[in-house]
Amino acid sequence: MKTAAYTVAFLLIITSIFACSEDTERENPFDAMNKRTGGAPPGLEARAGDSQITLSWPNLGFDGVAEYKIYRSYLSLDNFQQVAAVPAVNVEERNSYQYVDTGLENDGTNVYFYRLSYTDINGFEVPDPSSPMNLPEDWYHLEIIPSEAPPAPVVQVMEDTDLAVRLLWEGYSLNAPDDIAGYRIYSAYKSTEGEEQPPLNLIAEIDDPAVEGYVDGNDYPNNVITFKSDGVTKLYKVTAYDAVGVESDSEILEGTSPNLPPDPPAQVKARFALGLNTYEVRLEWRRNLEPDVRGYKIYALLPDGTREFKEWKRDPNETVTLISDRYVVFEGALVPKSYYITAYDNTKKPDGTNDESEPSEIMSAL
Repeated sequence: MKTAAYTVAFLLIITSIFACSEDTERENPFDAMNKRTGGAPPGLEARAGDSQITLSWPNLGFDGVAEYKIYRSYLSLDNFQQVAAVPAVNVEERNSYQYVDTGLENDGTNVYFYRLSYTDINGFEVPDPSSPMNLPEDWYHLEIIPSEAPPAPVVQVMEDTDLAVRLLWEGYSLNAPDDIAGYRIYSAYKSTEGEEQPPLNLIAEIDDPAVEGYVDGNDYPNNVITFKSDGVTKLYKVTAYDAVGVESDSEILEGTSPNLPPDPPAQVKARFALGLNTYEVRLEWRRNLEPDVRGYKIYALLPDGTREFKEWKRDPNETVTLISDRYVVFEGALVPKSYYITAYDNTKKPDGTNDESEPSEIMSAL
């Protein structure tokens, strides 16, 4: 009875060990027997560059990993050789890994294949290229072709639009490489003295090589405001990229929102209530969308072309005014005046006045 009990206990232990082993193999993406990954970590990516390939993969947080080994093969899957070993670190110290493989041949049929393995703290490698018993036939690999970077666009920075900067690289597509795919625009606000310069961020990607310009401005309908006032300086970089995503080595430029007046108020309406000697006019307009607008000015226009200032609206959200006024004599008759509105912003000119828009549509009772 005692022997039978020992036998049952032994079988339970062995069964438990194999069950745990099978579960571990299914869960561990580095295990060579894991059919989902073939021993390579999920998330392994390759990005083409000019004479180089950048490999990246996530830190999955497994204990006992000592280093990662990178294998490369050129033109076929038959000649893999180790090209690098990247030390592993604790998961709390790094979220991902990266390796840049340089000195490669560009374009054409120059395809490179990559595989990744790991070595544990005991020196055991998974998958192990030297052990056919441990090497799965479908060991995961990536293939990619490095590419010569396109030439950098020669960019003109045009500061001729209120609260916007235009970037132009006209004529670039005429002499661009055949594999040109588009352009990427990067930007950041320029830091002031003593502040740390923020990094450039991708603000637009243009996937049409025939497009040779970009306007960095305010998209009011979508509530996107990139310039809030005149005189704001931003850094820009325009890169051309080819079919595999390799970008040109472009210089960083500066652009400043110009000191220009806002647009005139739009959708102006007028309602006249005429009397014997005086009359009233009610003016309405749409709020100017520029974020630097401080208010509005209302003018009367006499028949001889003389303008007469009527009042200020010092709140940019005000869009209605009621004016009581007197008729003027024109060609022997009493006639009401005409009216228009301008918007002004928060930028002072050398004479102390603010930038003022062109007149709105002229409103008349006649």
